[in-house]
Amino acid sequence: MFDELAGAVGGLEIPLYGDALAAVLRIADQLNARIAAAVDDFDRTGGWEIEGATSITAWLRDRGGVARPQAGQLLRTGRRFRDLPVLSAAARDGVLSGGQVQAVVSTVTEATVPVFAEQEAELVPKLAELGPPDLVSVLGRWQAQAETAVGAYDGLPEEPDRSLYLSRTFQDRWEGSFSLDGESGAWVDKAIQEASTRDRDGDRLRLAAERRADALVDVCRWFLEHRDRPSGSRHRPSLNMLVTVDDQHQLSGGVVGGPQLAPATLGRLACDCVLHKVVLGADGGLLRFGRSTRTVPVGLWNALVVRDLHCRFPGCDRPAHWSEAHHAVAWDEGGLTDAENLVLLCSRHHHRLHRPG
Repeated sequence: MFDELAGAVGGLEIPLYGDALAAVLRIADQLNARIAAAVDDFDRTGGWEIEGATSITAWLRDRGGVARPQAGQLLRTGRRFRDLPVLSAAARDGVLSGGQVQAVVSTVTEATVPVFAEQEAELVPKLAELGPPDLVSVLGRWQAQAETAVGAYDGLPEEPDRSLYLSRTFQDRWEGSFSLDGESGAWVDKAIQEASTRDRDGDRLRLAAERRADALVDVCRWFLEHRDRPSGSRHRPSLNMLVTVDDQHQLSGGVVGGPQLAPATLGRLACDCVLHKVVLGADGGLLRFGRSTRTVPVGLWNALVVRDLHCRFPGCDRPAHWSEAHHAVAWDEGGLTDAENLVLLCSRHHHRLHRPG
């Protein structure tokens, strides 16, 4: 079946006129609705756990090549379909477009799902007739009424007032989105306004979006440099430097778990930072301790972090600070506490590898 589907898609030539393109988009929406429902079923049956993934989101990223924001959207959509069968059927049959479905999914919260479920047989056909502007307006009014009525449902979890999503994407870019309540949004808006009004390097020709992005980075950097310190003091940035025995003047490095930094950037940071040196042997190998210790010393741990960056179990990207050093050949069986015999594993996968069999 999937070979036939792949063959049909591979041989598809979309005519360059509006009706054909609109028809293909509707078919894609129907397929995406079925995929979302299947993802929810796969999540509930724990198929991802059987394959060793840490979560359904991690499985989607590793096996499905799905970025984190899209993975989260698939999960939310599939879960709403489970609770709202009329909405699910309308999406699978093409009665609702993908955009209409996402508008509903974004509006209906855990607290208001029961309200929508009671009304969906009447609501869904009416929503299907609305274009994007009217749909957003109608759903906004419905949301206000549903949140007023939801007090009648006891024990439902409240939606968070604030949420933020931030993910590293291709080519070391970062993408994200956030949703804030009125007060929190005002604080963030004011901080960015204040930080973005400064004349950075005399350049006033940059776009407003660029200035806001620079302002957000400045606010975060200021916090990291001054957190939990008496007034007037600050934290200096930590810089991981790889220094070889043969060449003590070579400067290279970057953010652990992040991108490599340009030499000019490293030079600027090195002027005012805390240096953590990871010393390599003459052959480029990392520190070795052999059988002298089972516990991984700090220096060797830092070297493993620089080398592995995150849990190395296939498909897992849990960061180094969530990980533990694992002896590939067990220390009890003669394994050495050397970099060649050590690998970073998150706690979940470390325990998994130590289970009998």
